[in-house]
Amino acid sequence: MKITPLRIFSLKLAFFSAVLVYMAVDLLVWHGPVWGALHRQQGEPHVDRAARVYGESVTHDELVRFEQEQNWLRGRSETPRMERAAMLMELVRRTLLRIRTRYNDKNLPDCTEEARAELAKLESRAISGQEFEMWLTSQGYTRQSFEQRLVAMTKSAALLERAVDPHCAVSDEDADKHYELLHDVLRIPAHRKVRQIFLSTLDKDPRVVEEQARSLLQQVKDGADFAQLARNMSEDDATAARGGDLGDVYDTSERILPELPLFGEGALPTDEATLVQSRWGWHILILGKVEPARTPSARECRPMLKSAIRSAQRELAVRAFFDAALREAFSKEHLIIYGE
Repeated sequence: MKITPLRIFSLKLAFFSAVLVYMAVDLLVWHGPVWGALHRQQGEPHVDRAARVYGESVTHDELVRFEQEQNWLRGRSETPRMERAAMLMELVRRTLLRIRTRYNDKNLPDCTEEARAELAKLESRAISGQEFEMWLTSQGYTRQSFEQRLVAMTKSAALLERAVDPHCAVSDEDADKHYELLHDVLRIPAHRKVRQIFLSTLDKDPRVVEEQARSLLQQVKDGADFAQLARNMSEDDATAARGGDLGDVYDTSERILPELPLFGEGALPTDEATLVQSRWGWHILILGKVEPARTPSARECRPMLKSAIRSAQRELAVRAFFDAALREAFSKEHLIIYGE
């Protein structure tokens, strides 16, 4: 066969086309040898690395900043020893997700507004704007760079949701199957609404407290605003701010103040101010009607069950997503954990 200049050109074109296709797949999809070579940082000293992910380093400084950030968000001063390794793996997972977001998905929505809302929420937790700016500076950020980081994190979260969402579909039939399994434990005990004004007898003259309680009871019966009296006079801080509202109290062995006759024979009357004594002091109570115990229907339980099932499925899907990403990175030797 005669080799003409045209055939030589065609062979060269085919060869270089194949090389270009391989490089494109390596760089954008596979993250193979070419991608690794381009992202490998030969001159970087290993001593500062906590991990290396597809050529990108997770440094000890980043780990320390991440720990400080998490401690600040959780309101504690230092990281428990047992959580340090978990935080390093969390940084590795975030790096993997960030790389996938950067190279494998160009169709994510603009997340600027969501990031700004998150920035405002974080700032609201600080004592002042100045304290927040000082915290940003201590972490090596400006407001703009931290906002950009939040944008990247929000985009990564969107990518993750897109990956796990197909695995989190829950139908009414799924919820009903769980209802049949949980039918017995879903029973709602008898309950009634309770409002109270509480006066403690601790370290006080019991007779003086009882006299004060009877005076308040008379005021309620004479038409005084119960909620306002509770806000001003009740010594139960948890309910005083809510006008004495205890919410629904259920007839179980774990209910608060079980000695008060709220259920069964001899239960206190409905919608009538009543004075009763407990081991803690005196209670002026107004009780709602007793709602009898019952088992809710499958239809009533569907929203709760679907939410619970979806949460469990999402947790499993997220774990599977990152397990697959970690296995792929390890198998291609693009993930090295140096440790804390």
